[in-house]
Amino acid sequence: MFSLEALCEGGTRSHAATTFFSLLVLKKQQVIHLDQRAPYEDIIVTPGPMFYS
Repeated sequence: MFSLEALCEGGTRSHAATTFFSLLVLKKQQVIHLDQRAPYEDIIVTPGPMFYS
């Protein structure tokens, strides 16, 4: 389990946007789950059903 904020810390806006897009692609492929408790809060990433496939 890790957070998007932790992944993007110290990087550029372009790096953050690329990382966010990559997470969305992995979510669509069911490799990861994304959870955000409220708008503008950190996004938590956990393994999905296809993570170990």
